[in-house]
Order: sequence, then C-alpha cells, then structure tokens
Amino acid sequence: MIDKRNIIIIVALAGVLATGCGSRKASAPAVQRYERPPIKEVTEPQLKTDNRLIDAVTLAETGRTDEALKAYADLTADEPKCAAAWYGQSQLLLRRGWTDSALHCAQRATDLEGGNVWYLLALAQCHQRNGNAKGLAATWERIVKVRPEVLEYYYELSNAYLSADDATAAVEALNRVERRVGVSEEVSLQKQRIWEAAGRHDKALKELEALAAAMPQERRYSAMMAEHYMQLKKYNKAKQWYDRILAADPQDEYIHIQLAEYYKLTGHAAEADSELVIAFANPRLDGRTKLQLLASFYTEEEFYGSHSATAFRLMEQAVASCDDPSEYALFYGDVLMRQRRFAEAETQLESALARDSSRYEVWEGLLICLSEVEEREEAMADYARRAERLFPMHTLPHYLAGFYELRHDHHAEALKHLEQALRWGFRNGYLEAETHALAAECYYRTAQYDKAWRSFEKYLTLRPDDWATMNNYAYYLAEQGLQLEKAEQMSRKTIEAEPENANHLDTYAWILHLLGRDADALPYARRAVQLDPQSDTLRQHLQAIEH
Repeated sequence: MIDKRNIIIIVALAGVLATGCGSRKASAPAVQRYERPPIKEVTEPQLKTDNRLIDAVTLAETGRTDEALKAYADLTADEPKCAAAWYGQSQLLLRRGWTDSALHCAQRATDLEGGNVWYLLALAQCHQRNGNAKGLAATWERIVKVRPEVLEYYYELSNAYLSADDATAAVEALNRVERRVGVSEEVSLQKQRIWEAAGRHDKALKELEALAAAMPQERRYSAMMAEHYMQLKKYNKAKQWYDRILAADPQDEYIHIQLAEYYKLTGHAAEADSELVIAFANPRLDGRTKLQLLASFYTEEEFYGSHSATAFRLMEQAVASCDDPSEYALFYGDVLMRQRRFAEAETQLESALARDSSRYEVWEGLLICLSEVEEREEAMADYARRAERLFPMHTLPHYLAGFYELRHDHHAEALKHLEQALRWGFRNGYLEAETHALAAECYYRTAQYDKAWRSFEKYLTLRPDDWATMNNYAYYLAEQGLQLEKAEQMSRKTIEAEPENANHLDTYAWILHLLGRDADALPYARRAVQLDPQSDTLRQHLQAIEH
C-alpha cells in the first residue's frame, strides 16, 4: 500500500479533490470568529473512496496511464457519484485522444457537481476538441455563471460564440465585460472586428464611434472613424471627424496629410496641395516620411505633370530635412532630370553612386545627365567605359561609349563598343535601332560595306520613317555605285516625305545623274542649291549635272 501521507500534496495540486466525491458534497455551517471549526466525521467507506482516488491520481502522475484509467474506471463503477473520479478519467482519456469517452466522463462530473469550475473547464476542452461549437458556448456560459469575476472567461465565451457563427452572442459576451470595467480599446475594437466580419458595418461603426466618444483625448480613434467613413465614401461625415482632430491639435503632423487625401479623393486638387504644404512645414514630420508620402500621394503623371510645381517644391523641402540626403539622392536626381536640371541631377546621382555603386539605375541616370550636357562629354565617356565593365549586359554604356568615339571619328574603336551591345542583345528593343544606325555608319567608314548595308536594313526595319538615315543609306549606295535602282526608290521616298530638304533633294538628283538621267536630276539639284546655297558639295553636284 502507498503511503497516503506523501500523496496528499499531489492531490491538492491536481485539484481533483477540490470538492471530493458526491457523498460529502454538502457544505458545513459557517464558522464563527474565534470558534474552532467543527471536526467533520469521516466514515470508513468515505475514507476508502478517498484512498482509491489518491491511488488513481498517483498512478496518473507517475506516468502509469493504463493502470490509472483502470483504477478510475473501477472507482466510477463502484462509486458512480464520485465526480472527482469522472473528472480524472476524462483528463486521461482526452490526453489519449479519445475525445468521445472523455466528453462522457466530463459530462458526468459536471452533472454531479455543476458548480466546480475545473470540471466545467474540462468539459469545455472536450467540446472544443470535438468541434462542438454550440456545446462549447453553452459550457462557457455555465463557467461565467460560476465565476463571473474572471474577465478572461468572457473572452473565451465570445470566441466560443464566434465558432458557432453567432456574432450577436459573441458581442454580448464582450458587452458583459464592458458593464464590469467600462469602455476599453481592446473590447471595443474586438466587437468592431466581429461586426465587420459578420457584414454588419453599421454596428461596427457604432462600436468605433462609442470608443471615440468615450475617449476624446485619443485622437487616433477619431482618425479611425474618419478613415472608416472614407472607406464607405461618406466623405462629409469623414470631414467632421477630421475637423475634430484639427480643432483638438492643429499641429498634429498627420491630420493635414489625412485632409490632403480627403481633398484629393473629393476632387479638390488645390486644397489637397495646400494641406500637403502645411504638413511638410511641420518639423515633427521627418524627411523620410515626407519622401515616402510624396512617392505614394501623387501618380507619376501628377508628380511630373499637373502638380509638378508643388511636388518639386515639396521634394526639395523633404530632401533638405533628411538626416542623410544621399539616401534619397537617386529619387531626387530622377526628379531633377525630368526637370532637365541636368547639372544638379548629376550632383545628386554622383552622391548616390558614392553611396552604392552596385545599382545600375544610378549609373544609367548619371550617363543620361552627362549625355545631355556637351561640355561633360569626356566625363560621359569615362563613366560609360566604367559602367561597361560593371554591367556588360546593359546597352546604354556600350552605346554612349560608341557614340563618343564616332563623334571623334574613331570608327574602329566605336565599333568595339557597339558590337558589344549587339552581341548582348537588347531588352524590349531599348536602343536597338539607334545602335544599328551608329554601327552602320562605322561599318561604312571602315569600308565594311556588306555589314553596313545589313545594319542599315535592320535599322530601317525598326525605323521605316527615319528619312535622314534612309537618305544616308541611299547616298552611300550611290557613292559606291551599288544597287542604284534601290537607292533611287529610297531617295524618292525621302523627298516625297520632306520636299524642302536640301540634302534629300541633292541625293535624289545625284542618284538620277548616276543613272544617266541628268534632265530629270537638274530641277532637284537646282532646288537643293536654292535651299542651301552655302554648301560646296551641293554646288559641285549641280555643276556636274549641268555639264
């Protein structure tokens, strides 16, 4: 036999004998002050039942589950009114995953002692494991009735009703909490979420409104009310709540941002800009937030088009208030580029490059800026060569390096860069036509005529209406005495498209001359000289045709 004296502590901790078996369920009379409590007489059968219960608890606590289950089963068979035995048995069965049997035992325990919260909690656990939402809610109702002072139990009751798809009862459970402790954010927002999930937006709004009214010092609740009305497109009501916030604190760094959004959505663009200007003037709004706001507030068309004056001014203000302006140098540089303020944009992009040279978009922006300023041609070429080595798969560095060499009549060197671009290919056709045009010129100047013709053909396939390049192609064919009929057809297209272009007229006249049609060529040659009398080449061609 196990020493019962050592087991008393285990039983007390387990809570199984909180009220004992049904045979001693009646409570003793109240004890008077200074009076020794009466000693209750325990019968031999009762003591024997308690010893058997202790033995079962000990077996369970020492991991001998099968023996413990048998001990509990024997005890409930002999003493069917022993609630503690039914409870202990239910816990072991639930641990084994036998939820139906566990539920039966927990139900027996609560039927015998409905006021024991431990037994009720066990019953709730069984219902939850069985997925019986209605039974779970009913059990939690019994629990809060037994222990109405425990607020956590009301939250569990609310969750149980949610499991049973009863939003009204779930909210009512939380209302009981409010009646005890008053309005609180936790409860009000949970009720709002429940109503929203149930599709009862009107009730959700009332919960939020009650919270805002109960705590007027918390402006964020008023902001939540305004945002809710904005989502419902009830803009007039939203404006009322925004006005409350503004009246309470005109220096609130976010209220003017919210008002800017309001005015934008309601079609008052000028007012939206004005509110944004006020918000940006607030020193409590940091530069990072301002820049992020700009990026999200205006569309690209608005930022660079209809609202550009305000957007650019705010951009400069935001950058100036940044602790580390170089963090946003790429963004600012892009803005300045689009304003065609290339020198300022170059400074920003060089700052961004110093911060992080691994980002190709910084190099690309810088190259574009440098290509727009003729005096920065040498710097452009230098940066292009460096970018070529770092980003060989991108076209722009190859193209600009080749362009620079071509401008300085280094045709073979230019081809090295251009052929790199042609070898890597083009993303979405970016600079594809332009690269073929430069390559065609370089191939022709280096007497690689077949490659030149192929490059011209590829270019004109992509740009069939580029009359200047078509004119050059036709002239070069004529200059080499090749495919004169084809050259004549192309040249005729150019003068039909641009009949007052002196170069086009001269090319057409010269091709006709080479075809032996001087009479046809003469009017075109004379008109070309009339349009450009300073050109020696045009005068020489006219003289050759006339004689």
